[in-house]
Amino acid sequence: MEQGISLQPYQEAYALWRQRDLAGARERLRAAWQATGAKTIYGMLLMAYILRDEKQPVSEIAQLQELLETFAAAPEQKLLADAWSLLGAARRMLGENRAAVDALVQSVAIEPDSVQKLVECSNAIFAANSVEGFSADAFQKLYARYRDLLAAMMAASGAQPYPRPTWHHAKLRIGYLSADLRDHAIAQFVRPLLTGYDHEAFDVYIYSLTEREDAVTAALQDPAAVWHRVADRSFADIAAQVRADEIDVLFDLSGHSAHTALPVFAWRAANVQISGIGYFNSTGLADGLCDGFLSDVHCAPEERSPFFTERLLRLPETHFCYAPFTRFPPVAPPPCRTKGYVTFGCFNNFSKVTDGMLALWKAILAAVPDAHLLLKHSLLGMDEGRAYTMERLRRLGWTEAELARVELRGLSRDYLAQYGDMDIALDTAPYPGGLTTCEALMMGVPVVSLAPEDARHGARFGRSFLENIGMGELAADTPGRYAALAIGLASDHDLLATLREILRPKLLASPLMDETRYMQNVEALFQRLVHDADEKNKARS
Repeated sequence: MEQGISLQPYQEAYALWRQRDLAGARERLRAAWQATGAKTIYGMLLMAYILRDEKQPVSEIAQLQELLETFAAAPEQKLLADAWSLLGAARRMLGENRAAVDALVQSVAIEPDSVQKLVECSNAIFAANSVEGFSADAFQKLYARYRDLLAAMMAASGAQPYPRPTWHHAKLRIGYLSADLRDHAIAQFVRPLLTGYDHEAFDVYIYSLTEREDAVTAALQDPAAVWHRVADRSFADIAAQVRADEIDVLFDLSGHSAHTALPVFAWRAANVQISGIGYFNSTGLADGLCDGFLSDVHCAPEERSPFFTERLLRLPETHFCYAPFTRFPPVAPPPCRTKGYVTFGCFNNFSKVTDGMLALWKAILAAVPDAHLLLKHSLLGMDEGRAYTMERLRRLGWTEAELARVELRGLSRDYLAQYGDMDIALDTAPYPGGLTTCEALMMGVPVVSLAPEDARHGARFGRSFLENIGMGELAADTPGRYAALAIGLASDHDLLATLREILRPKLLASPLMDETRYMQNVEALFQRLVHDADEKNKARS
């Protein structure tokens, strides 16, 4: 704390913030600043948290920038690292993803805690997936930094990887590592793995970092599976539990997403270690720690990719099995029938909406001059988020007449029913929709996706979904083709009505929702991986 400045106002504001009295905390800080004529780094950082929680991302960014300029030379490196981390998260929310990566890398550089350094590096890698033109070399540099940080953490603690296992089980033991076993998008894709497995051939162990369990958590708990709740345990302790359980295949379901336990792989506690489903691109770990990343023939044309450090484990159809917990409302008729014009829409996380996508959507609206665009996300329910987004569109050349055809909506419980207000869903690139694509298709809305042949793995998710329901023609390999598909669909209201009727049945009957077929493919992969690992272990001995 700066010399001569009292801690008391900050402590009082902090207590109010912890009690969720955001307005009280904000006013206590402002009163202290007005009384003393001086701001502290502690108070400014707390104000940034308050503004974040008040859903004022633009004001939050301004506050953080002022903090980082004012206290650039301050000795409180931990606080400065937190400020850079908050700045990265706020910029990502607004869709400023390249700036978000830069801010998060700054956080990594000055963060004093070795575990938190890994978290911030994961955050930077995650944000990079939304950056247009982020090259394979740029990803590999981030991965190398993550590996260096992981090695440093292990060295500082004196930890060593376990020796290669010698156990053999009549039933293979599959372990799943995740923080998202709750009402979360990823839970819609993991239920077959946790409950639909072959109980005669496999035993399942769950290492759950889920902090707030709910009804979805309960639904994912197969009576025969072993659940370990490890949210409050260290990476070393989790690895020790995996080792004690003699796991044959440890499957990380989080990658570089929030609350990841990916560093557990550094202990090499299981015979085989793989990742996938909950994340869409490489772990960045060396082959010695990660034996593969789950994929399919539509997302991964080849087993090796310049965007990956590990090999891609290509299933023959889909590497997802969509098993929703949601009760879907009836499919509504296409709104163009009553409105007389087509409504394009996107319900994807708005951080995925790049300037390139907005330019492409502007061109589509120009070619369909009576069409409207419906956008829905939490950012668009915030006053500052809405104002920022409209100003962003203006900076990109959208005229007031074009803006009049754009509708912004925030999150709501009836979001599935609101697909009834959309004729055609426009997917994002290079970070496409996942759950939102499946939900749009379930609601009878065709999804146009952009997946160039040379796109990185995660950018091809939309193609995989569409190919697996027999609608691969809606996956475009160029921006021009993407626009042409959207414009062509908009010109044929009869086709839109037909698609409204057939998309849900096609999805329900597809490999994407065939649990038995999916698990047969996954379990055959598990057996092959363990067999190959055993052969390598024999060769080493």
